[in-house]
Amino acid sequence: TGRPPLHYEFEVVSVSLFFFQVLSDMTILQRRIPPSFRDPASAPLRKLSVDLIKTYKHINEVYYTKKKRRAQQVPPEDSSTKKERKVYNDGYDDDNYDYIVKNGEKWLDRYEIDSLIGKGSFGQVVKAYDHHEQEWVAIKIIKNKKAFLNQAQIELRLLELMNKHDTEMKYYIVHLKRHFMFRNHLCLVFELLSYNLYDLLRNTNFRGVSLNLTRKFAQQLCTALLFLATPELSIIHCDLKPENILLCNPKRSAIKIVDFGSSCQLGQRIYQYIQSRFYRSPEVLLGMPYDLAIDMWSLGCILVEMHTGEPLFSGSNEVDQMNKIVEVLGVPPNHMLDQAPKARKYFDKLSDGLWTVKKNKDIKKEYKPPATRRLHEILGVETGGPGGRRTGEQGHAPCDYLKFKDLILRMLDYDPKTRITPFYALQHNFFKKTTDEGTNTSSSTSTSPAMDHSHSTSTTSSVSSSGGSSGSSNDNRNYRYSNRYYNSAVTHTDYEMQSPQAPSQQQLRIWPGGDSSMGQLSNSGSDSSYPQLLLHKPAATQHSRHFLGTLSRPPDCGPSHSDFISCLSFCFLSCLYSPPPPLPPSQHSVSAVCHQVKKVNYFSLGCYLHSQPCSDCC
Repeated sequence: TGRPPLHYEFEVVSVSLFFFQVLSDMTILQRRIPPSFRDPASAPLRKLSVDLIKTYKHINEVYYTKKKRRAQQVPPEDSSTKKERKVYNDGYDDDNYDYIVKNGEKWLDRYEIDSLIGKGSFGQVVKAYDHHEQEWVAIKIIKNKKAFLNQAQIELRLLELMNKHDTEMKYYIVHLKRHFMFRNHLCLVFELLSYNLYDLLRNTNFRGVSLNLTRKFAQQLCTALLFLATPELSIIHCDLKPENILLCNPKRSAIKIVDFGSSCQLGQRIYQYIQSRFYRSPEVLLGMPYDLAIDMWSLGCILVEMHTGEPLFSGSNEVDQMNKIVEVLGVPPNHMLDQAPKARKYFDKLSDGLWTVKKNKDIKKEYKPPATRRLHEILGVETGGPGGRRTGEQGHAPCDYLKFKDLILRMLDYDPKTRITPFYALQHNFFKKTTDEGTNTSSSTSTSPAMDHSHSTSTTSSVSSSGGSSGSSNDNRNYRYSNRYYNSAVTHTDYEMQSPQAPSQQQLRIWPGGDSSMGQLSNSGSDSSYPQLLLHKPAATQHSRHFLGTLSRPPDCGPSHSDFISCLSFCFLSCLYSPPPPLPPSQHSVSAVCHQVKKVNYFSLGCYLHSQPCSDCC
């Protein structure tokens, strides 16, 4: 290198001294390392590879041990550093405007609070004992906030209006007993009911209830909707779902609709965003004006869910919801989409004027082509019911399912103007009594929940039941609260779910002539209990749509001797109206004779049938 040898030797010595120092330092460091660390089983590489799961478990144990220790340590209060806690409503409310419920508390020297049984966006529901009336009640406590108070006052007005027109409590609507203000909270006192239909479904492990029990529920709910549709009421529930339908008694099939917190009257619509998503009607999804028909759509979805155990349309959002509806029912009619403000949210319009499902690249879900997920297969019409679970069961023949499917399709008509109304739904063949009808229980003798003539027993003594409203509209299934008084260990089968028993003064003929025992309307034998709501003119304001589509009539399971009486009674009832509504296809009689004269006015048709009875019936 040209350097003197002395310099080279000096450099080698320096490097040697440097490495010697490094080795000395490493030796010192190794002495300080614990022997366990040098163990191959404790090496970092092994811990992060072979023993990775064990390592994470150890980290979790250390973390939660420290967290538990910190939670147990109560820091000493220091007045100088202590933050002032906010007090709401003099300490009676929490920071969410809800009343702080205290079990055993007595209100107004009358109501003794037992426990909290429900909670929702509106407030809370508690079970309480009324010492004045000596009965259990459900008290709905509205949040201490003006917006909730204003909406609750609308609910209160509607409940009082319904009470006024249903003094005998026979139209399956929850009864409001009274109301009062307590510590700035509006409190609504209701009769105490049992658990809701979602709880019932859960108790079947979401396998659904029988078709016979579904029929009982359907008939009561159609009657309730018919009551709400009377001209004096014209009430839209706006949130019909299984959680808002409660059993009166856990052992019987009598039900009542609750939670009118989202309700409104026709012509006084307040909100555009209504109905829980699974049961939301297409006109609401499309942003169109809505009326009482939206509740009929919800009812159709509910009935399918009650029998199959699963929601018919379980969308995760509005777009998903509409796509799931289209899978079953096809694309909505052009005349609806042409007028819908939100049509392009779900559909694209082609050059020929037709609409097609919108193709969205962001949506990774694969949907079946329109109208290819058939209700026929969902219900298992020819395969023994949903999943084949009803094969061979009484009352589950293909002809029974065809009637049920026909009713559901009419309830799920896209066009609210042609969707079946409660008045005509109650005339449907699905509700006609057949020889194999019943809910597999000896005491159940009629499909009509109010046609049971045995003496009733008091249901108010059922202390271990809960009631009240179940909450406001909510899209999240997980939000559904569980009834704490519902014993999930007890299985209520169809054998135990008997027909509801109504007192004789509450006996209700659901539809004229629809039962072979139509002469036995009550124990007293009088006809005074004939519901006045069926005497309302069907062509009134909200009943101007009592027209059924041209769907073919489902086949009968056998000759029904009540068909002639039903047709004749319907004709005489209808002759009171001018102009009369057309005779529903399901009531076109049972022979060619009736079909040949169906164009004659109802009075003449009735007289003709009376003088020339059908050979099929008589």
